[in-house]
Amino acid sequence: MNTSQLNLRIDELEIKVQFQEDTIDSLNHALIQQQKDMLILQEQLGLFAKQLESYRQQQSINDNETPPHY
Repeated sequence: MNTSQLNLRIDELEIKVQFQEDTIDSLNHALIQQQKDMLILQEQLGLFAKQLESYRQQQSINDNETPPHY
């Protein structure tokens, strides 16, 4: 293998490594964004669960009252 072919192979490998680094960086940013989105969704789900529990408690209190037409 001559020097020209060796340099060409090295260049190709450097291009592939750069592409892989760019891909990994892009995937890392996507993963970070997904983690942020998931934390927001977990907070919202917790708030909805609290609201639902509050609603259920109000309903159970109202269920124990006699209806106004009695």
